[in-house]
Amino acid sequence: MDVRRRTPHPELRSIVRSFEERRATLGSEELTWPLTARPHQIIDIYLGDPFRLRIDGGPLQTAPETVVVGPQGSRRIQLHMSGEVHIFNILLQPAALHRLVGVNMTSLVNEGIPARDVLGKRGVLLSDTVRSAADFASRIAAAERWFAMMQDDSLTEDGIDYASRLLLASRGRVRIEDLVKRSGLSARHFQRRFTSQVGLSPKLYARTVRFDAALTAHRDEPMKSWTRIAHETGYFDQAHFIRECHALVGIGPSQFIGDWENILSPDG
Repeated sequence: MDVRRRTPHPELRSIVRSFEERRATLGSEELTWPLTARPHQIIDIYLGDPFRLRIDGGPLQTAPETVVVGPQGSRRIQLHMSGEVHIFNILLQPAALHRLVGVNMTSLVNEGIPARDVLGKRGVLLSDTVRSAADFASRIAAAERWFAMMQDDSLTEDGIDYASRLLLASRGRVRIEDLVKRSGLSARHFQRRFTSQVGLSPKLYARTVRFDAALTAHRDEPMKSWTRIAHETGYFDQAHFIRECHALVGIGPSQFIGDWENILSPDG
C-alpha cells in the first residue's frame, strides 16, 4: 500500500488534521478488517474502487463514493477492500464538522453517510473538485480552497474545540475535571456541548482516543509487546487494556489479532 500524507496550510489546522492518499492494486485479492472503536472524523473520497462493508453481520454494502465517517464507538462494521484502491482521505479535527455545518455529531456516531447528506451541495462541490484534480498535490490544493470557503461561514472556535484537541494530543490522558474548569462551563453543560460537537461523551472520547493510540502503536511496531504498549498508552496493565478491548470492541485482542494487520488507521 502506497501512502502519502501531508499536513494542511496553517490557517486550516483548526479544522483539518491531515490529508492522506492510499493506493494499491489488489485485483481479486481481498483484504478485510474491523472498523474498531476510534475517535476520528473523516471524509473519504474514493477515486478507485470503493470499499464494501458488512454491518452487524448483514449483507455486503458498497460505500458511497464520497463519505463522511463519524466516530466509531463499537466494532459493528467489517470493511472489505479489493480491486484498484485509490482513496483521498481528509482527517478532521474533533469538532470540525460541527463548526463547519452545525451538525449534531451524535447523529454520525458509528455511521458513514454520503457527503451530500451532511454537507449539502457544498459536499458535491468538494467531491467534484478533488476528483477533477490531476495529482495528490492538486487534490490537496482543491480541498484546501474548499475548506477556506467553508471556514468563512463556520462557527468560531470555543472551549470544546480546545478541550477535544487537547484530549487527542495527549492520547486521552488529560483529566476531564481539569478541562471543565478551563472551559468556564458547568460539568453538565460541558458534557452536553462536548457530546453534541464531538459525538462521544468526554470520558468515552478519551477512552477511545487511548484505545486508538494502542492500536496505532501496535501497527507501527508489531513486535512490541502488548504489555509495553498498554503501559505506554496509559493503561494500568495489560489486563486493563484487555477489559477495554472487550468493552469497546466486544472481544479480546487474541480473537482478532489477524484482522489488526489490515487496519488502516489515519494519522494526523
